[in-house]
Amino acid sequence: MPPSQTFARTVRHPGKPDPVRIASLEGGAMHRTFTLEPGRTLRDAMHIPLDKAGIAGGTVRFENLKVAPLHFLMPALAVDDQHAAFYSAPHAIEKGTVIEFACATYGRKDGQPFVHCHAVWRGSDGQRQGGHMLMDQTIVAEACQAQAWGLHDATMATKYDPETNFTLFHPTRLEGRERAAQGKRIVLARIRPDEDLTMAIEDVCRSHGIAHAVIRGSVGSIIGADFEDGRVLEDRATEILVRSGEVRSGPDGLRAQLDIALINPEGKVCEGVLARGRNPVLICFELVIEEQ
Repeated sequence: MPPSQTFARTVRHPGKPDPVRIASLEGGAMHRTFTLEPGRTLRDAMHIPLDKAGIAGGTVRFENLKVAPLHFLMPALAVDDQHAAFYSAPHAIEKGTVIEFACATYGRKDGQPFVHCHAVWRGSDGQRQGGHMLMDQTIVAEACQAQAWGLHDATMATKYDPETNFTLFHPTRLEGRERAAQGKRIVLARIRPDEDLTMAIEDVCRSHGIAHAVIRGSVGSIIGADFEDGRVLEDRATEILVRSGEVRSGPDGLRAQLDIALINPEGKVCEGVLARGRNPVLICFELVIEEQ
């Protein structure tokens, strides 16, 4: 059904709301630790080892990665009525920097490897900032360990989304691939606008019969932020990633807790635990959870 919750902050999208607000699929969990090799673009540094490992789609996380150069975008307000929000002009730190931490969705665009990554780093002025990394232009400067969680028989594939007027990732089953042996499960999901992020993740777990999960993949945007400690950010255009997140079953049913990093249009970083029920998705949220 179209979104029914009322939030303090909302935006208008150019297209008709899609009736399916959360799309997800599951499969046997695959997990790999691998090395991001220097001299490669970040896209190829991920794709080459993951393709060899047989992971077709999922998420990658890494910390303390030196890159040179770094190319990136930041969130921005839309300049017309064709989008609810947009991106800044391209930015670069040619001398490079160290990526403090990052989360990337690994999938396919037009059949080719494609990576969507949000990260936090030190800017040229030494201050923490963040944004959307351009993975085919940013180069790994020193070897660094990364971790991937994903599926062999499914991926996140891009397609045009009329509601938001963007080309976005969607969980997609691949034909002709055997499913991995069932044990722990991985779920790939995409959450649409105006769904509370915390509650939507609980809904994903509920729909797959998962009582305990760790959030591994977490690239997306919300409309500002309400934090558990009472802080409120009114920025309409943001990008976020989950620093740590978990879903557990308790006396009140499934409950998720999301400790996030949020990047505003100036590239400033704000961190904390999201308040449940008060943080609608802006454009989309790409989710990868691992059953525990």
